[in-house]
Amino acid sequence: MNIVLLGGSNAGVKDGWAAQFASIAARHAVENRFLGAVGSLYGLMALLKMERESAALPDLIVFEYSLNDILLREAGVLQNDLVEDALDAVLNFCARHGVGLLFLCLEPRPLESGKPRSGAVERIQKLYAATARRRSVASLWLRDMIGEDLTPAHFQDENHLTTEIAGRVARIVAGRIEQGVAALPPVVEESGRFAYVDATQALVAGPCALRALTSRVFDGTFLEIARGGTSSWSGEGSLAALMLQSDDRSGVYSIRAGARVRRKTARSHMQEIVRNLMLLHYVAGAFPARGDVEIAMPADESALMSLPPDKGLLEASSIAPFDAQTLLINGVVFWRKAPLLARLRRLVARLL
Repeated sequence: MNIVLLGGSNAGVKDGWAAQFASIAARHAVENRFLGAVGSLYGLMALLKMERESAALPDLIVFEYSLNDILLREAGVLQNDLVEDALDAVLNFCARHGVGLLFLCLEPRPLESGKPRSGAVERIQKLYAATARRRSVASLWLRDMIGEDLTPAHFQDENHLTTEIAGRVARIVAGRIEQGVAALPPVVEESGRFAYVDATQALVAGPCALRALTSRVFDGTFLEIARGGTSSWSGEGSLAALMLQSDDRSGVYSIRAGARVRRKTARSHMQEIVRNLMLLHYVAGAFPARGDVEIAMPADESALMSLPPDKGLLEASSIAPFDAQTLLINGVVFWRKAPLLARLRRLVARLL
C-alpha cells in the first residue's frame, strides 16, 4: 500500500512518530511530506497540488495537523471556519479519488495538572471530532493512545513528543492501518472553496523575477520581489495564506485588498533552526478579493512601518538593511467560505 504522511514538525523529528512508523510499516511504501509550523490548510494545499499536477495518488493519507491548528488558533491567526472548510475540502478530495484517510490528532504539552494548556485545544479538537464523526473518518487521539493521564513528561519540549511516546503512537497508527482504513464513500459535501494561485500567474511591476527553489520539504517557482516591486494576484473570496521562503534577506511587505492594507514580515523565529525556511504564512485579517490583491515591497520605510500589522505565528524582525530586503513567494491561497446552510449543518453536528 502507498501511504503519504502529511503532518507538522512531530512528523519530521529524527526519531519521531513518522520515522518509527516507516520502520514498522516497512512492507508499505511510506512517503513523509511533513512541514513544521503549518496547519490543515497546508495539508489541503499539498493534496490540491497533487491534483493539479495529475500526480499518482496514495492509497492512504495519515493527516496530522491538529496540534499545529491549535498553535495557530492560540496565536490568533486561524479562524474556526477556515479549519472546518479545510478539513471538509480534504475529505472531499479523498472522496473524489477513493483515498483512505486517518486523522492523527496530537496536542501540545499540557499544564502540570495534565489539563490542556488553553481553550484552543478543546475548540480545535471539537472541530476534528465533529468532522470525523459526521463523515465517518478514522481518527486516533493522543490522550487515548497514551493509555494514561497525559503529562508534561510525555513531551521533550512544548510541542514535541518524547521518542518513547512517539514510538507508542507509531505502533498504534501501524496497528490501526493493519485493521483496515476504508476509502471514503464517493460523497462530496458542499464546503468552502480553495484556490492556489502560483507565482507564474501573478502580474508584476518593478524589480521582480522568477526563481526556481528546491528544499527537502518543498520546491517550486518563486517570485522574488525587491524594494519598489509590486505583484497582483487574482482570486475569489478572501486571501487566506501565502507560501513563502524566508532567508536572511526577507523583510517587511504589504498586503492591500481594496481599502484595506496591512504590513507583515516574512521572517520567522523558526529560522534559528532552519535558515532558509519554507513556510505557509497565514493571514489573520480579512482581505476580501473583490478585485486583485496586491502584495508589495514598498520603498518608503516610514510609510510601510506606519501601517497596522497583520498578526503571524513566530514572527521575527528582519536582519537585512531595509533597502536590501526581499520577498520570495511561491503562491497564495484564496478561500471562499462554505455556504450558510453547510455551516449550520456542521454546527448541529458539533452540538450532537
